[in-house]
Amino acid sequence: MTAKQNIKVNGLWGFVAESKPLIEVSLENNLPTAPAAVATPFNEAVRYAVFPGGKRLRPVLTMLGAELFGGRGVDVLNAGTAVEYIHTSSLIFDDLPCMDDSPDRRGKLSLHEKFGEGLSTLVAIGFLNQSYQLVTLDGNGSRERSVNAILEIVDCVGPGGMVGGQSVDLMIATSNECKICSRTKYGGVLNLKTSSLIRLALRLGAILSGAKPDQLDSLSDFAEALGNAYQISDDIIDLKQDSFAFANGKGEAETNRAIETLSKKVAEAKLILTDNFPASDARERLTQLVDYVAARKE
Repeated sequence: MTAKQNIKVNGLWGFVAESKPLIEVSLENNLPTAPAAVATPFNEAVRYAVFPGGKRLRPVLTMLGAELFGGRGVDVLNAGTAVEYIHTSSLIFDDLPCMDDSPDRRGKLSLHEKFGEGLSTLVAIGFLNQSYQLVTLDGNGSRERSVNAILEIVDCVGPGGMVGGQSVDLMIATSNECKICSRTKYGGVLNLKTSSLIRLALRLGAILSGAKPDQLDSLSDFAEALGNAYQISDDIIDLKQDSFAFANGKGEAETNRAIETLSKKVAEAKLILTDNFPASDARERLTQLVDYVAARKE
């Protein structure tokens, strides 16, 4: 299959399987690499950060955001690539010693452990910078769509999104509160990074395919519900692994409450889809994604 052909398989995972090779090619072709004359490990670090990746669900969301409004997923591959680069930059920043100070990521050394903190910071900035250019390449040459796509990235990365979410993470990491207390205190903003990136992925595809403002509002509502569900599923996974919480008799009750809340968010996300978007393969695939988020174990 080439990027000129639309993807016609049924079901979410068939769509993912067909889309991923195209996404991988786009990620490879658009890497923010330095000129060959610049003899530093920068380019090696760039590749290390991106490959190998996971399911690439965020670019898939961008493609589905386009198809939800009559566009073609293959026509927003650049935007989907931008989303994956932004996600990659966020992981690099998260892992830095001044943030989470994580020694590993996806089963291998974190970028700063392998290449150093300074170079890792530059690589993360490189990915962010590349994303602003990439989103201007889709949208059928429409300047308005390109500008709106750039503004979406600004909104996602800024203090009301990923930066704000990371600041909350820092507050929690430096507090003396237990994880359960932190969830209660900061629950309303704990998912800023997750929801912001999901919203960006979906809305970029929609914007570049000509979605109208009221349609984008409904898509944002869905992204928020899906982001909440994803964060809660993360909490449930963490809680089940938190032996301290269970030893103090709080883990089971907190887990049960989280499961109940997750069920409500899943129902909310599905209702937003059925109430605001006509039946289509894209809507069905997004519904299946909601179910996947609810059932994930890791």
